[in-house]
Amino acid sequence: MAPTAVARITGRTGSRRLLTTASLALLLAACGSTTSSGGSGSTNIKTNSAGHVGYGVLSCFTGTLASLGQAMLQGSQVAQKVINDAGGVLGKQLDLTHADTQCDEADAVPAVRKLLATDNVTGIIGPETQEIAAVSPIVSAAKVPTEFQGGSTDFDKNSNKYLWRDSPSDSQLGVAMAVYGQKKGFKKAALIFYSDIAAQTFAKPITATWQKLGNTIVSNVTVAPDQTSYRTQVQSIIDSKPDVIFTQTDAATAAVIFQNFKELNNLAIPIVGTDITGGDDYLKAITYPVAHDHLISVYGTNATGAAADNFAKAFAAQNGASAQPLANANYGYDAVISLALAMDKAGTTDGPAVINAMKQVTNPPGSACDTYADCLRGIKASTKIKVDGASGDLVYNDFNNVFGPYGAFQADAGTGAEAQLQLLSASDLAAATP
Repeated sequence: MAPTAVARITGRTGSRRLLTTASLALLLAACGSTTSSGGSGSTNIKTNSAGHVGYGVLSCFTGTLASLGQAMLQGSQVAQKVINDAGGVLGKQLDLTHADTQCDEADAVPAVRKLLATDNVTGIIGPETQEIAAVSPIVSAAKVPTEFQGGSTDFDKNSNKYLWRDSPSDSQLGVAMAVYGQKKGFKKAALIFYSDIAAQTFAKPITATWQKLGNTIVSNVTVAPDQTSYRTQVQSIIDSKPDVIFTQTDAATAAVIFQNFKELNNLAIPIVGTDITGGDDYLKAITYPVAHDHLISVYGTNATGAAADNFAKAFAAQNGASAQPLANANYGYDAVISLALAMDKAGTTDGPAVINAMKQVTNPPGSACDTYADCLRGIKASTKIKVDGASGDLVYNDFNNVFGPYGAFQADAGTGAEAQLQLLSASDLAAATP
């Protein structure tokens, strides 16, 4: 398959586009809504004083990770307009408010309480980082469905029925790396990761997936970063005779390791890395020609298909043809769309009924639909639907998690620009996950 340039959706370890301060102010100001509490309308539809349905976007809007909230709010606002143009949620217009967690558990508590008590929200979008641990008991006590994002592996076996994660766990990257190796026909793998905590989390899912697929791990080496030589560790890997090497280190460590492999076996063993190995600093450290010839990096990628196209069109209509969505904005978009459809299906904003309806609109079987308007028509016609996501296939497992998609990327030998060689679909990952 010919390489295809694909826009990259990075994890929290990767780079993200940042809005200017002025742009952020405009983005937040655009999230206008009625926030006073109080009810009107049907007794089983919680509304604000204007008779609208309210969702709260809960994320970091200040600090070094402010881009997380920017992307989530941006995608949510696109979905808000799409929903309201199609008649709203349960026939009522959707309002959005937002609250800043500052990516901190302590600050997340008053932020989520404001959304629940003052803004009278019936659903929450976010957050993305460790503050989900503090948010979880509050939203479950309030019985408010919460669609969060972020890669924390602590929620891979989530048991909180009010939490739904519509972005893949970090553990899925390890699964994706193993699936790529399997598709290439490799049978024996070696692992070389440096001692950083984040890097060490990959060894377990790679190993478990690789073994589930019927393959063997012949070597597992952990190295300290930034040493002057790794010849001993590299030789031990070579001696174990792997077909492929899975890796993540920092750029400086990689420069030495790749040089050692070049000296000892002329880089004869293919190397598969994470999103970190696809970063320009890493590629420059090992050199673009070496990366092109010997390294494949695996990381999250844009979904393709009608739902992704519809998101792009809706974004352009709202923000201008020349504007580009922030990385991961499509997750916020999918969260709002799927939550609204679950409420439409349930016929209420009541939390227990909504979470019982979620998989009825996201999971198969069902008639596929890729716009809110089409899906809503199906619900009104009493048709079993399955909404397609702009970020990938929205199919929740028993722990309210979704899968993929990921791509395998190769660097250009001259420029380092990454091109996608292979798509690793959500169904690929779901089938391979231990």
